[in-house]
Amino acid sequence: MPVRVAFIVWLALSTLASAQAPDSRLTVADVEKVTGLTGVHVVAPGSQPGAGPGLNFAGPDNKLILMVNFGTDALYRHAREQKEMTMGSTKVPMVLYHASVPGIGNEAFDSPPGPLQYVIYLRKGIKAASVTTYFDSSGKKTRLSMEQLKTIARTVADRL
Repeated sequence: MPVRVAFIVWLALSTLASAQAPDSRLTVADVEKVTGLTGVHVVAPGSQPGAGPGLNFAGPDNKLILMVNFGTDALYRHAREQKEMTMGSTKVPMVLYHASVPGIGNEAFDSPPGPLQYVIYLRKGIKAASVTTYFDSSGKKTRLSMEQLKTIARTVADRL
């Protein structure tokens, strides 16, 4: 019996240790303040469909609302200049740039081209980030507005 209890304690501690540590570049409190939602929480990368390698935030319904990925200025420039993407042996058009977004970091742009943007790429010095919102269940409306996304992107840029 003591071995079983020790294993359960070890399992609980290892689960807590593997949880994503808070990241000062964007916190749950920041996201709640901008969105007006309560019950926002961090979702571990890859723990559910759509949860990318960076910071992932879900609402009280456990649906993803925001993903923030961090990189370098070289990755920012690559995204800004991208015109196509290679998929297998085929090159397909894949432009990311839509329009410049002033007032965020040293430079920023929204993406993708077309009638609805849901990503902001930003650069500050040699650091960069992308801030992405998700779509609601209809697939026609983003979970966050562009103004909310810009506010979050400014917060991230200020902390890079």
